[in-house]
Amino acid sequence: MKKIFRNILLSALTIAAVASCADDRNNFLPDDSFGFNSKAGENVLTLPLYGGSYDIDVIKSGKGLNEGVVNITTSNHDLLNFNRQYDVEYIPLPSDQNLYSFSTESLTFGLDDVTKPVTVTWDIAKVAEYMNQEPANQYCIPIALRSEDLEVNEGREVFILNLVTSTVTAEQTLLSRTYEWESEPVSETMDITVRIDKAIPGIDLTLDYEVDNELVAAYNETNGTNYEIAPEGLVTVGTDPVIKAGEGYVLLPVTVNTAALVDASTGLLKRDWEGYVVPLKLSGMSVDGVKVDNGLTYIVVKGLEPIPPQLFNRVWGIYATSSTNPWQATFGLSDCRNITMDDQYVYVPQNAGGTPVLKAISITDPSVVKDVNVTGIGRAGETHVLSCVRMLPTANGDVLMACNLTGGEDDFTFYIWHDGIDNAPTGYTVSPSGRRLGDKFIVTGTWEAGEVYCKDFNTGNIVRYGMDGTDVGEWRGPVASYARGRYDFSASVLDAPSCIGSPYVYPGTPKAGSDVISGFLYTSTASGHYLANKSGNVFASAADLGLGMTHGYSFFNDEKTGAKYIAYVAVGAAQDKGSVKVISDFNGTPDGFQSVLEAQKVVFEAPVQDGMDASVVSPCPATHSTGDCVVREINGETYMAVMIQNVGISVFKMNAGFIAE
Repeated sequence: MKKIFRNILLSALTIAAVASCADDRNNFLPDDSFGFNSKAGENVLTLPLYGGSYDIDVIKSGKGLNEGVVNITTSNHDLLNFNRQYDVEYIPLPSDQNLYSFSTESLTFGLDDVTKPVTVTWDIAKVAEYMNQEPANQYCIPIALRSEDLEVNEGREVFILNLVTSTVTAEQTLLSRTYEWESEPVSETMDITVRIDKAIPGIDLTLDYEVDNELVAAYNETNGTNYEIAPEGLVTVGTDPVIKAGEGYVLLPVTVNTAALVDASTGLLKRDWEGYVVPLKLSGMSVDGVKVDNGLTYIVVKGLEPIPPQLFNRVWGIYATSSTNPWQATFGLSDCRNITMDDQYVYVPQNAGGTPVLKAISITDPSVVKDVNVTGIGRAGETHVLSCVRMLPTANGDVLMACNLTGGEDDFTFYIWHDGIDNAPTGYTVSPSGRRLGDKFIVTGTWEAGEVYCKDFNTGNIVRYGMDGTDVGEWRGPVASYARGRYDFSASVLDAPSCIGSPYVYPGTPKAGSDVISGFLYTSTASGHYLANKSGNVFASAADLGLGMTHGYSFFNDEKTGAKYIAYVAVGAAQDKGSVKVISDFNGTPDGFQSVLEAQKVVFEAPVQDGMDASVVSPCPATHSTGDCVVREINGETYMAVMIQNVGISVFKMNAGFIAE
């Protein structure tokens, strides 16, 4: 009985407590009001005009105790206030020329209604025509809310629909290929990159291209050429390229097949033709109102007299085919800035953070590619997990060596493949002490007794690490020291800070690999100088040699003639082309290195962006002005590999015994 009484008492107390707690949640909510579903200051939407309509949400917020009607209108007054408040200059499209309309003039909200849409529709052709009168203006439709029933939220009373036009541009104004007369027929495919500056959501844009041979005469007159209309089959163009909804570009393939120029009697390309030109014109688009910046690309196929004997012949070359397809993309790499070579492969690292990738490409056949074992390479926070690669002489032969790129906050690490490229490398980590190291490096001496030279990107100073057969590191007895020596690299003298470069030490330079050397060449993306030892660790700079944007100085000789040479790659000023150069090393001594550099007796030169034509401009410039060159003797024959970032890569073979001078 007591238990029953107790339960009754507890129930009564609970009911009383609940009754005494009135629901006052509405006291903390604002009164009902209207507004656009956007925050104050964020109520601008920039939209390509080609969709023709857009749905905007109007919301009723607050306690939910009131009904109401909100009117949809346009308001230049509200737009003026918005422009003043946020210091912008939106221009209203006129409301009295039937350029646009609203799906309704008012929205009715019940007690439980929270959001309702209003559709803005505009005449694409009329709006585009109006906007093109003053294309620099930022035109918009200012949409405002008014209500006699409920308050309209300040800051949410206006929505600005900023309509913009899109522009299509063919990035390549010229695609050019050169072929030797009496050569074997080939087929090559290049790409025209067609971009749209403002992607169109929800609508595919189909482009119509056509060949307009009436433009051939104008091209010849402008360029001083005498090119002919191309024969059928020489150039074929992909049909109906489509820029997909929301995307920014499309690639239009262009294939050159020189089989159309074959002499039937020889099976080789015919002689005595200067060239052909194909004017490819953007003639129409599936969406009205899209503007065209450049819609014309000339495809030129040039003929060339067979090249006479020269110091080097190109074994193979791979070149950028579009702005989105640099040469390294052929091998699945996003970027590459350095290469090296052994007796079988050209080694190509991916210069990027994240997953390490290092490819070995056959010297004789670029279709033969293998992956180097990169187990253990890469840590979080590294600028590039792989950057530069070189061959390291050891007592047992040359082995592959690589480094990462550090900005100074992460460790600087060298990797050496002591047991071959199929096995994991050994890592050797040193402190960068706030330096950016690893853009490039060189090796002097050997693994057992040598040095590694690196340029500090941030200061221009040269940092050296010693090798003693067990480690790469700082001062340990006879091993060369970290950051040893002060080099005269002030910005006023060399403009060396904040640019990619490297030292180059002439073979046989006294004390190279173990001590302070007598002098060396320094080049970067800014300049090129010879530095001579002044006193102790201090080096003084000679005048600028005009060798800025040159990389990969390699020293070699022809055993048949006794001639000595120096090869390097030179990146063009616009970074969209360049060449490999071989100069005569007529002195052939460390003491004569500077005079050889000053004389610049070029005995061989070939473009890197094209197989023959130095005037060709690469569609994918080198974004960091970098390249590399390496020369190696393989089984009595001399090979040279050369590359420019994005632009191209080639392997050459020397004609031993050729008299180059």
